[in-house]
Formats: sequence, C-alpha cells, structure tokens
Amino acid sequence: MRTPSKLNGRLLAALLATLACGQAAAAAPAPAARRVLDPPLAGAAMTVVDGRLWVASRGGGLIGFERGARSMRFDLGQGLPSAVVQELASLPDGRLAAGTQAGLVLLDPRNGASKAIAPPGMDGHDMTADLVLAASRGSSVLFQLTAREPDGAEGQAGASLWHWDGERVQAWDPGLGGALVATAGTVDRGDGCFHVAGMRVDGAAQSPWYARQCGAQLRTWRLAEGAPAATVGIAALARAPDGRSTALVMVTQPSADPASRRHVLMTLDEDGRLHPHCSQASFREPVTGLLHSGPELIVARAGAGVHALGCGEPRPLSDDARVSNATALIRDARLGLLVATDAAVWQLGADGAPLAMTPAPGREIPIDALPMEAKASGDLVLLSSPGAGPLELARTPSGWRVVRQWRAGVDLPSAVYGPAAYAGPDQVLAVQLSQGLLRLRQGQAQAVPLDAGALPLDVAVTPGGIWIAAGSTPFGGAAGLHYLGNDGLTRFVALPDRQAQPSGRLLAWPDGRIWAGTRMGIIEADAKGAARRISADRVEALFRNSTRNIIGAVGASVQRWDGERMAPVLFAIEPKPARALGHPVDLVIDDAGRWVILFSGGQVILLDAQLRHVATLDERAGIAPSSRRLLYVPGSREVLIGSAREGVFSLSWP
Repeated sequence: MRTPSKLNGRLLAALLATLACGQAAAAAPAPAARRVLDPPLAGAAMTVVDGRLWVASRGGGLIGFERGARSMRFDLGQGLPSAVVQELASLPDGRLAAGTQAGLVLLDPRNGASKAIAPPGMDGHDMTADLVLAASRGSSVLFQLTAREPDGAEGQAGASLWHWDGERVQAWDPGLGGALVATAGTVDRGDGCFHVAGMRVDGAAQSPWYARQCGAQLRTWRLAEGAPAATVGIAALARAPDGRSTALVMVTQPSADPASRRHVLMTLDEDGRLHPHCSQASFREPVTGLLHSGPELIVARAGAGVHALGCGEPRPLSDDARVSNATALIRDARLGLLVATDAAVWQLGADGAPLAMTPAPGREIPIDALPMEAKASGDLVLLSSPGAGPLELARTPSGWRVVRQWRAGVDLPSAVYGPAAYAGPDQVLAVQLSQGLLRLRQGQAQAVPLDAGALPLDVAVTPGGIWIAAGSTPFGGAAGLHYLGNDGLTRFVALPDRQAQPSGRLLAWPDGRIWAGTRMGIIEADAKGAARRISADRVEALFRNSTRNIIGAVGASVQRWDGERMAPVLFAIEPKPARALGHPVDLVIDDAGRWVILFSGGQVILLDAQLRHVATLDERAGIAPSSRRLLYVPGSREVLIGSAREGVFSLSWP
C-alpha cells in the first residue's frame, strides 16, 4: 500500500487507469458503521437542559433522557469525533460543550448541529478535552487539552488551558509560571465566576494552585502553604453558598504504593489560606462528586456511595447498593440530587430511595469487547473483553443480543483476557494472556494443561486438535506453537529465533495445518512438527475467506497469497485521508472478494474485488478511533468492528 506521491511514473499511470475504470463503483455512497448494543452507561458527567437530562458516557457518546427514556443521542458519525465523552457543560442558550477524547465539541440539541472548538492550528491533533467549564452567562467556555499517547492513554506532559469567548480560542494563563494541569473546576451560578484548581509542575517539583476568574478579573493562589504533605492532585472543589470559602478535595500519595493514596477534605478561605475541613475527613476511595447543600457537603465516592458531611461523621444519604459506585453528582433546581453510576442515573429522594432517571440496565456489551469468531451459520458470534472476559452474541430480527457471558472475577478467575475460539457445540477456549488457557462450558471453567512457562497469546481449533501461539519468557522459554491433539498427542514447534515472536494471530486450515503471524513473517506448521516460512515481512493479522479461498495478511504491508507466496497489494488512496492512517492492523475479505482493512489510526480502507480503493472511513462514518479488530460474519455483508474504549460497531457494505 502506497500513496500516489510515492509511486514511480509507470506504476502511477497503471493505477490511475485502474482507478478511472472503477469510478462508477467509487461514486456510490460510502457505508457507515452503526453501534451494536449499548455499552455500560459509565456516567462521567451530567447536566439538565430544558428538562432533558444529558449524560456523558465513557464510550457510548452523549445521551439525552426524558421521563426515563432515551430521547436524543450524539455519537460517532452523529456529531462526535469520539464516543468517549468525559466532560460536559451547558451554556445558557441550551448548547452543550462536550469534552471528548478527540477534543472539545459544541453541540446544539435543538437542531443536532455540532462544531469542533480548537485553538488555531490544532485542528485534527490527537488531543482530549479533559476539563470543561461553561459560563452561566453569555457564551464562554474554559477547557483543557491534553495530548494522548499513541495507544490512547492520556498523559499530562502536553496539557494546556484555553478560553473560548464565543468566537475565538485563546490561551488561558493564570500567570503562575511552570506547567499547569487543571484537575478540578466549577462555575459559581451565583456570580458566574470560573473556579479552577490543579497542580503546577516546575521541573521535578509540583505544587497545588487555585484560580478564580470573574469576567476580565483574574485572581490566583499558590497553595503550597497549608496543603497536606505529598499532595499530587485536587480531585474536586465546591463553593460555599455564601461565597466566602471553597471546599477542596486534595489527593495525597506519600509513597509509590497506590494504596497509600488518600482524598483529604480542605477549606480555602477568601484570602487563599488552606485549613483542614472541620470534619477532619479523608477518604481511601476516589471522590467523584462534591457539592454544598446548606451547611453540609455532599460527597460522592466510587464504591462507597453518597454521604452528607458536616463537622462530624459522614451520614449516608442512601443505603441502596445501586448508587454505591457513584461516578458523578449534580443538583438540579427541579429534579433535585442526581447520582450517576456505571449503570444508570438515579434521583435520590428525601428518604434515600433511588428513582431511575435512565432505562434500567440490561445485558450490555463491555466497552472493550473485541469480536473473535463467528459460527458458520453467522447467527452466533464470540467476543472477548480484556477486562470482563468472553461473551456470545446471537442475531435476532431486531439485531444482536447477548446470550452467554463468562465474567472475570465472578465466573472466571480475574485476569486479562485475550482471544477466544469455539471448540465444539457448547465449548469455548479463552486465553488468559501470558497466563493460561481455559476451556469453558456454561457454568463451568476448566484450565487446559500447558507446558511449564508457556505464555499463550492466541488459540485456534483444527479438526485434529488445538494450536496455541506462545511468546518467549524472560527466563529462557522459547516462543513457538503448542499442539494439543484430540488423540492425546502433544507437540511443540519452536520458532526460528527470539525475533520471531508471534503477533498473537493464528490461521487454521481444514487439513490441520496452522499459519502463525510473527515479527519475521508467516510460519506454517503441521501436527507432525514440520514447519516452514511462508513470508518474511512482519505480520499482525491473517484472514482467509473460505468461500473464495482468498488469503490476506497485514502488518508491515498489505499482502495476498497467490498460491505460492505472499505478494504485496498495491492501491492508490484517493482522495488523501483527512489524517494519518497509521499502519494496517487487521483485515477481512467478504464473500464478494472485497477487502476491509483497519489501520492503527482508527480508519478503515475499503477495496473492491479488483483491489481498487473505494473509500476511506473514519469517525464521521462511525468508525471508532480506538478500533482494534475486525470480524466478517459469514453469509452476510456485515463486518463487526471492536474497539478498545468505544464499543462494538457493525459495518454493512451493500
């Protein structure tokens, strides 16, 4: 795969001629992906606008609810560049400012319009908006952008603070020097002021800070004096009703052990002096919400529920387990106290009884579930979630639904789960990455005996037995392929050297052979122990369409098996993608011979049966930026796309 600028003249002419022949096919509307089931709500933030409750979901987009029913949604391909929405604020005119993993987006529920808000020159950069405050008067938003690592993890090194005044975006600098990271903030509905707190990083030293901006007036405080020892962050803040003080939850961690972390409640007076809160409270659990209710504070904690706190011991507002894992907390003038959890949003009554403000959670699909294998009929699909374990979907007239699930920590040992495969009518094999292999039946899990030190990465089932790809160990265990025959025969096929580590993807043949993708190409092995090298380029994924017997591979390049060797697949990408593609990480080939190729940048390339480029799909077509794996559903034109943090999507190519 090359872009036209890198081709020599003769090849470019040939490709352009081919492209011209395929213009009619390319002119057809590009397909769009749609969500398969809803992930857990995982409410990160909430707001109420014109009686509609909006919930920011970490992976499910932005969802509006009215009278307990979903009434509107912004999602991938529907106004959002990322379905991971972690911050949310509402402007006085009813518009929503959503902080996503792909930046800040301004949304208008009245007409469904959306607009990206970015500093000059930063459009399209891989930045997440992880703190968003909207003014209670006019059109003004304060937000933070943080650079993300290539794998999607957030960091703080590239954090920057910005102010949007309704027209322009400008840097927001409190004048404290050093690098500033904002970790908590609120807007005082009484005076309309922004209140922001966080950490100042100056070389190896870090210290807390606080700032208040009212219109053009800005005042800042360094909070080193009076702050608890080993302060590493500020988790939440809340303004007192009289405006004379601010409650801060300061996070301390005196040692490298995360278990030493505490959330300490402090009070900041009008002159910027810090004092311990009169309750002397500190918490082991993360504080996820903080607000004032008269003379008391209301504190929400992950795993500990919601409590009222005066100058004594915390008083639980509800003993209902459904609100124990609180993820966000707000108070609305009409709806009262609302608590978001990882499953729903609840309204807390005076007696502490929770009333569901969103649909009761059903059988949801884990946010990181990746499709693994489909039954030949195409009616059942096996998925695996690294955190939650394997599950099975069934196709129904109304779409896919969860029919079986094995839950890590409940039905299975706690582990990081990798690939899974069908091993019979009622059996599933599940890989515990670099740990072990389980044979699963409904209500039963049994460990599969492996050689000592074997670190399984993938599993595949052939008519004669099970193949397992294993990586090398730090203590000398060789990378290779383990074979467990149905007749009791076991065999180990070592890979050529330690550089030939398996990529973790196996391709099983009906005659019992196996192809393994490695860093040094494709290795073929059979049950007798014979092995040979098929190709030399790094391979991350292999796919064979059994109906047409077409085999493809991706990794260092895109390749196709011509019957004797893996040959490169060259195609011109026109027009140029909106952003960098990255490298190919997965592919499938449908029964019409068309190729669907997933790239590490979260984009999908479609090739027709003649291997001509048809379309490039990105988040505007519903492709999740964190997409990781593809699965072709046999007998259909449907491809399932699994992602690391945005759920599972279905792409149907007519």
